[in-house]
Amino acid sequence: MTPTPSLHWTAGLHHDGSALYVSNPLPSLGETVEIRLRVPVSAPIRRVFLRTAPDGEAALEPMSQSRADSVCAWWVASLKITMPLMHYRFKLMTAEGSYMLNARGVSRADSPDADDFKLVADFDAPAWLEEAVFYQIFPDRFHNGDPSNDVPDGAWTYKGFATQRRAWGLPPLPWEQGGAVDFYGGDLQGIAQKLDYLSDLGVTALFLNPIFTAYTNHRYDIADYHHVDPHLGGDAALIALRAACDRAGMRLILDVTPNHCGWRNAWFTAAQADPHAPTASFFTFTHHPDSYESWLGHKSLVKLNYRSPALRDAMYRAPDSVMRYWLREPYRIDGWRLDVANMTARQGAVQLSHDVWRELRAAVKRDRPEAYLLGEHSFDGTPHLQGDELDASIDYQGFTTPLWGWLLGDLPFPIPDWMDTVPLPAEVMVEHWRRFRDIVPWAVIRQQFNQLGCHDTPRVRTIFGGDARRVKIGVAVMMTMPGVPSIYYGDEIGMDGGPDPDNRRCMIWDESHWDHDLRAYHQTFTRLRREAPALRQGGYQVLHAQGDLLLYQRQSADQRLLVLTYRGQTPLPDLCLPVWHAGLPDGSLLRAIAGTFSPTQPLQVQAGHLTLPELPPLSALVLEG
Repeated sequence: MTPTPSLHWTAGLHHDGSALYVSNPLPSLGETVEIRLRVPVSAPIRRVFLRTAPDGEAALEPMSQSRADSVCAWWVASLKITMPLMHYRFKLMTAEGSYMLNARGVSRADSPDADDFKLVADFDAPAWLEEAVFYQIFPDRFHNGDPSNDVPDGAWTYKGFATQRRAWGLPPLPWEQGGAVDFYGGDLQGIAQKLDYLSDLGVTALFLNPIFTAYTNHRYDIADYHHVDPHLGGDAALIALRAACDRAGMRLILDVTPNHCGWRNAWFTAAQADPHAPTASFFTFTHHPDSYESWLGHKSLVKLNYRSPALRDAMYRAPDSVMRYWLREPYRIDGWRLDVANMTARQGAVQLSHDVWRELRAAVKRDRPEAYLLGEHSFDGTPHLQGDELDASIDYQGFTTPLWGWLLGDLPFPIPDWMDTVPLPAEVMVEHWRRFRDIVPWAVIRQQFNQLGCHDTPRVRTIFGGDARRVKIGVAVMMTMPGVPSIYYGDEIGMDGGPDPDNRRCMIWDESHWDHDLRAYHQTFTRLRREAPALRQGGYQVLHAQGDLLLYQRQSADQRLLVLTYRGQTPLPDLCLPVWHAGLPDGSLLRAIAGTFSPTQPLQVQAGHLTLPELPPLSALVLEG
C-alpha cells in the first residue's frame, strides 16, 4: 500500500456554513442561531470559545459539548445575529496551547477578521439555485429555428466589414476576416425547439449570451436594451421561450452589459449629436463628439458613466429601467449575468462600483427577491460577494482557473508568455480555491457559478489536450463542489475549439459526431447534482490533496459523499488514506454511485482509514456512505 502522512488531531476540526453546523444558514437580523463545531473525540481540548466582534468589539462566548460518538465530539454555542454581516471564529484551549479555527483553517496564530466565518442576515438567496444545472448558449450558434429571420449578406457594415450569412457548421471566421459580423442564424426559436434535448441532458436553467438588438454576432455592443434582436426572433420569441421554459421547468437568465453600450445605441448617438441631450451625462467625453471613454479602448463599446443619476435611473432605479423591465410579465426572466462586473462603475479616480451594485441589488430584489445577480469577475470578485451586492460571481479564480491548472493538457494554440503551463499539484489547487472562497460567506459560496469553459475561453476538451478523461474529472468536480454548475453548449458531446472565436462553433446536431459516452456521463452527474442532498445543501471538507490526488467530503444531515479524483497517467496501486478526520467511524461502508469506474465491492473504514482499489489513470469516483 502507498503510505500516507500522519495527521495532527487538528485535521479533525471542522465547521462550515451548512445546516449541520449552523442551525439556520440564512438567518434574519435579530435571530439567534446555534453554532456547532466538530472535533475529534480524543483531542486534548480543555475549553472552546466562540469569538465574535459585535460592533467591532471582540467577545468570547464559552461553548459546551453537546454530544459525542466513537469518533467526534460536538461543541455548541448560541449566536445572536446583531449585524447584517456577522463574523465569528473558534478559540480552542488545549494542553498544547490555544488554537484559532476560522474559514482559512486552524493555526496557533491569530488572523484578521476578514478570514472569519461569516453569516449574512436577511440574505435574498434564490432557493431554486440548490438544484440548478445551467446550460450556457451563444444564441447565434446553437440552433436555427427560423431561417426567415437570418441576417442576410451585406445587411450592414461594422468597422468596415459587411455582414455574412454563413452555412451551419462552417468554422467561425477569425476577427481579422469576419469582423464579428459572420452570422449562422441561431435564434430563440431554435433554443425553444431544443428544450427536450436539454431536459434529457438534465439541464434546469438557461444562461443566454446577449440577445438584445446589436450589430455583432456576440451582441455585447447593445444598441437597444429594451428590445430583443429581430434576427433572434424579437420580443415575441423571448415571450414564447419563457413559456416553453415554464413548461419544461427551466429557469432563464439573460446577459447584459452594465459597463458599456454599443456605439450605435440611441443613448450614445443622441449624446454625440447634442452635448446637451438628456443622455449626454451617460457618457464621458474628453472631446465632444468623437473622443470618449470606452471599454479597453474599443471605441465601439462606449463606457457608461455612473456619476450620472439619470443613467442609474435608466439602468436600474426606474420601474421601466433595463434591469427591472425584463423581470416583469410577459418575459419574467430569473436573473442577470452582468458582463464585466469587475469594471462597471469604475473609471480612474471615480470608483463607484460598491454603491452601484448595492443600489442595483436593492432595486432588483425589491421586484424579484429570487432573481439571480451573477457578476463576471475574471479576477477577484470577493469584495462584492459579502451579501449586500452580487449574489455570486463567475468563479474563475475560486474554481475554474486552478482546476484548469491541475488538469492541464497539451495546449494546441499559442498562449501568452505570462501563462503558467506547469500543472499544479492538488495541494496548490486547493490552496488557490481556499484563498478566494474562504473569505466569502457560505451563503454566497453555495451560489457561486462553477464552469469548466465558456464563450470567452477555449473549449474545455481543447484546454485538457483533447483527453475526454480529463474532461470527466473536471465534470465530476464541477458537479460536486459547492456552487452552481454550468455546461457550455456542446461540451457535453465533446466539441473542440481554440481561443475566441473558434470556441463559438455551431452546435453539432448530427449525433454520429457526438461523444455519446461523455454525454451519458454528464447525465449521470446532472442527475446526482439535482437529487443528492449533500450536493444541494451539504457542507464541504477537503480530506486529502497531494500531487495527483484529491479527496473531499460533502455532507448533509441526510447524506455523506466522498469525491475522489486522480489525474495521474499511470495506475495507482492500493492506497490507504486517513478518513477519521471526516467524522467517519470504523465499520462505515462506502459504495460507488458515480464516476469513471466502479469498485465491485463497498469500501470499509478500518482503523480510521479507507483502503482504495487500484485507481485507473485519470479517474474520478463518488462514494456514498
